[in-house]
Order: sequence, then C-alpha cells, then structure tokens
Amino acid sequence: MKFRTELNIPESDRKITHFRPVLGIGSCFVDSIGEKLESSKFQVLSNPFGTLFHPLAIENALARILSLTKYTPDEIFKFGEVFFSWDHHTSFSQISLNATLNKINSELELANDFIQKADVFLLTFGTAWVYRIKEMGIFVANCHKVPNSNFDKYLLDDKQIQASLKNCFNLILDINPNAQIIATVSPVRHTKDGIVENSLSKSKLISNLYDVAQKFETVEYFPAYELMMDDLRDYRFYKKDLVHPSDMAVDYIWEKFSSTYFDSETNEKIKIAEKIGKAIAHRPLNASTTSYKEFLYKTGKKIESVESLFPKNSFEPEKSLLQNLMKNAD
Repeated sequence: MKFRTELNIPESDRKITHFRPVLGIGSCFVDSIGEKLESSKFQVLSNPFGTLFHPLAIENALARILSLTKYTPDEIFKFGEVFFSWDHHTSFSQISLNATLNKINSELELANDFIQKADVFLLTFGTAWVYRIKEMGIFVANCHKVPNSNFDKYLLDDKQIQASLKNCFNLILDINPNAQIIATVSPVRHTKDGIVENSLSKSKLISNLYDVAQKFETVEYFPAYELMMDDLRDYRFYKKDLVHPSDMAVDYIWEKFSSTYFDSETNEKIKIAEKIGKAIAHRPLNASTTSYKEFLYKTGKKIESVESLFPKNSFEPEKSLLQNLMKNAD
C-alpha cells in the first residue's frame, strides 16, 4: 500500500560540481540550500541583499550587483532607532547610517566579484504580493516594520511577473550566456497574506515561471514547493510556526536536489566533507587524553589527503579550528 504521493524528479543533464560557483538569491529557501552547499564545501554565495520575496526585489538586486551601483546616503532611511534600505532585508539594518551603508556596499562588492565567476544561479520566488510605499511610489523588498498605513498592497499581474522573470534571467545571461539557472517557488507559506491569498500568489508564480522558463534553454524549474505541498504534505514536516519547513523537510528536499543535480563523484565528496565536519565538531569528555590528540592528528591528515579534491582553501576554517583544538589539548 502507498500512503503518500512521492514526487520523482528527472535528473538534470547539467550537473553541479564543487568547481561551479553557485549564487543564490530569493526567499529563505535559498539560505537553507545555501547552508547545505556551504557545509558540503561548494563555492556558494547566498542572498547578498538578505532574504528577498518577490520578483521585483530579486530583479533589482541582480541589476545592482551586475552594475555595481553602490548605495548612497540618500538611499538609507531611518525608522525607530535603526537605519535601513528599502531594497534589503532587516538583517542589514544598523544603528548608524554609515554602518548600514558600509555593510550594504561591502556585500554588494563581494557579490559583484562573485557573480563574475558564478556558473549556477538559484533563484527562489516567494510571493507575488508587493508593497509600494506611498510617499515615494516605489516597491519595497521589505517593509521594515513600518506601519501598514504607509504602503499600498498589490498583487502583481501576469505581465508584470513575466517581465520581471525575463529581466532576471536576461541579467544573468548577459554576464554568463552559459549560466545554469535553477528557478524555484519557495515552499514557505506566506500565511500573513491569508491562506487563500497565499495560494493565489503561489499559483501565479508557478504558472508564469513555467511559461517564461520554456523560453530559456538554460532555465530549469526545481519543484521545491511541490515537494513540500504534495510529497511531504503533513504538518509534522513544518516548524512550530506551521509556515517554514522543518529541518527534516529541508533535509528531504536537499536529498531530492542532490539526486537531481549531483553525480556520484560529487555525492562522494559531500560525504567526505560531512565526515570531516562531524569529526571537527566532536568534543570528548577529556580533551587532554592521548586518544583525542591522535584523533585530532588523524583528522588533520584526512583533510590534507582530500583537500585537493575541493576548491582552494575549502577547509581553511576547519584547519584553523583544528590547530586551536590541538593547542588546547596540550
């Protein structure tokens, strides 16, 4: 007997390896997959503008990164005690204008440098609902807890969504015509908009993303939303907020992502990285024992034996931590 509908995803013809840098922009699903990629020693940069939800915000971020158009003081605003940018997530907000501006522009420079070599792009769209600030007439990436009375709320129509999606893809292809673009719809449910409104929003994104992707040979659709809603389809796979996927759900979607985009050699490298990560994280009851010192020594030798399989300096954080652990064990 079958008790659930399992979604089988065809393998991609274009495999992602450790030597193909990955840039991810979009919802917090990008952060979840980005963390998995980073811990597996891929070259990855996730959300240099912070979490972004709708196509217009993602399009704007890509345009600013590619043009390296730095932010100026007149693009930084204040509400309460913090300064912020309407284009960025609240994680960029600081208690001084200069600190906010420096953080934003340093990440922008980092992203511009990274995008020159990026070969894989993961774009995750979360919602078709947007907010336009009345005073300025611009669509914002984040409302920064400014009262709702300052905004008009809109549902993007099909033409707006398709135009923005095309712009996102074309911006990427302008800098790398052979880039592999993986587009997804976020599995996170935007219940604050309303259950019906969330379903309407997701359906618009899926429908328009499907139509636009057909026009680009390098764009692939990964069904993260469908895996959550139709394959797992149970509240036990959500966090306590009943909105975000649980760690178990993220692990499951990661497994599906891995089987779609990684070959056997890459999966073996991921296992090696995971094993080293677990070894580094191990803490004995007594760090002064000979057996623990031998364990640390063997772990260091293991890193030396495999680091040529990964991008340069992939294990520098582990090697540094290992040195500190060995010093403390003496």
